Amino acid sequence: MPVRVTWCRKGATRFLAIVAAGVLAACSPEESGNGRDVADAGKSAVKVASVEGTGSIFGNYLAGRFAENEADLNFAASMIERVLEENPSDKEILRRAFVLNLGAGNGDRAAELGERLLKLGSNVTSASLLLTGRELKAGKLDAALKRADGLTDNGLSRFSKPLARAWILAAKKQYDEALKALEPLAAEKGFSAMHGMHAGLIEELAGRTDAAEKRYRALIEDPKEASARIVRVLASALQRSGKKAEAEKVILSKLDVNEESLVLTDDLERLKKGQKLDRIAGTPTEGLAEGLFNLASALPRDRAENIVLLYARIALDMEPKFDLAQLLVGDVMRSRERHQEAIDAYRKIEPDSPYGWSARLRIADALYEMKKLDEATALLENMAKERNDRIDALVNLGNYFRYKEKFKESVDAYDRAFERLGTPDRSNWALYYSRGIALERSNEWDRAEQDFLKALEFEPEQPYVLNYLGYSWVERGKNLDQAQAMIERAVQQRQNDGYIVDSMGWVLYRLGKYEAAVTQLERAVQLRPQDPVINDHLGDAYWRVGRHHEARFQWHRALSFKPEEKEKSKIEVKLDKGMGPAEPLGRAGSNG
Repeated sequence: MPVRVTWCRKGATRFLAIVAAGVLAACSPEESGNGRDVADAGKSAVKVASVEGTGSIFGNYLAGRFAENEADLNFAASMIERVLEENPSDKEILRRAFVLNLGAGNGDRAAELGERLLKLGSNVTSASLLLTGRELKAGKLDAALKRADGLTDNGLSRFSKPLARAWILAAKKQYDEALKALEPLAAEKGFSAMHGMHAGLIEELAGRTDAAEKRYRALIEDPKEASARIVRVLASALQRSGKKAEAEKVILSKLDVNEESLVLTDDLERLKKGQKLDRIAGTPTEGLAEGLFNLASALPRDRAENIVLLYARIALDMEPKFDLAQLLVGDVMRSRERHQEAIDAYRKIEPDSPYGWSARLRIADALYEMKKLDEATALLENMAKERNDRIDALVNLGNYFRYKEKFKESVDAYDRAFERLGTPDRSNWALYYSRGIALERSNEWDRAEQDFLKALEFEPEQPYVLNYLGYSWVERGKNLDQAQAMIERAVQQRQNDGYIVDSMGWVLYRLGKYEAAVTQLERAVQLRPQDPVINDHLGDAYWRVGRHHEARFQWHRALSFKPEEKEKSKIEVKLDKGMGPAEPLGRAGSNG
């Protein structure tokens, strides 16, 4: 029901302040790192009737909060800015306007608001970092250092302050002081690798290549275990030291366990062609941007996504061509289902960038989520033609068609991917599994069965393959002992997966073990209460144990969840006539 707000002008500002304080009080300060600075509004929509006078302030505030909740940060910022016009000194409204503008990528406006915010005495880390980065980039090193020194030692500032101070001191060519400023990071649990990498980057900036290499090597005792970012840093440093063969060896060691890394493959090709590898941080500004990106990447996305976005935006404010940070912004927008904003972010990455391929794959994903399958298909087909040595565009295309139940088109895409595959290995089990599903749904069971068996050859205990093949055998009345054993192994690994528990119940049902089947299927319905097939199965089991009223109830539930047309007709017949005599399957052994 709409809420009508009426007030007099005199009380408007005070009432707004009270409402704002009440909502914002739930948001811990940004420094706590809990990620609630952006889009922390409640989920329910509030309608405000339009009234004359300053009632529009409250309307703008609520409109902004609703837009923020929907992750429409530009519109949210514009609404809160209108509120700010009426309350220019309100720290909380000013803070929210700053955060929204920064989150939306409006760097210049965010910097203006951040300056105002800090002058009012608010201690907002992201505002200080944004302005510090701008001062560093502009060469205002004393001002930047003074601002960095003013950062607190709490929350995320514990990590961002050492990085900021170190890179500003490096810009002042005070390299030993910079390394000393960075030391607090080494004492933080889980941040020793970040410390080592940035210390190495500063050593390189100082011209101490041997010292830099030593720091990098300490982080890469085993390239297979190291992050791709560290591997790239070391390979780049080795190349500049004239150690091309060793640089290639380091990358190849990582590619042994991450052969699909286009970035590392691109670096390897550049090395072989004698082209220079990109430096991760050739300037202090790039170094601080890298550090803030590293912090953003280290934060748990599920709990701190909003802080991730702010830090990625600050990194991009310093280095607009920072492709990894641009990918991160796009990923955050996609997770919020702001697919067009995500596409806009990904398209800022040039196609020939080492990250250009990944960006285009993400664009295709976003187009698919926007229900633009034709556009996504066209993009992936063009990518598949462009790189006939890669399978990922075709695999994604096959997945899209499979999700849309266009199974023959899905099989075609997967088949083309297999043509490029060469000798399959363990990493390809998922491709066999995916094509097997598409083949089974295309009524090409013989081929599907072979794909499932091949997937299990590579991953014998993969629960989803065990479940799908076991269930399919049960449906066909073959290999029942083997099918039951496979599904039992799947259930042991995925005890809370409703589909797998349903398979266990269904194999028991098909074997005539109706009481045991009821127990499993009741649990499957608890785990997946809105799945029509599982509800239908439970109805069948209830009927076989004489619980006819409950059976009809489950069949009605199954119909309410819109089953496929073929299944719908079968359920309607059961509701009308019940079920005929039980015909449990015999034990088919291993050969059916």
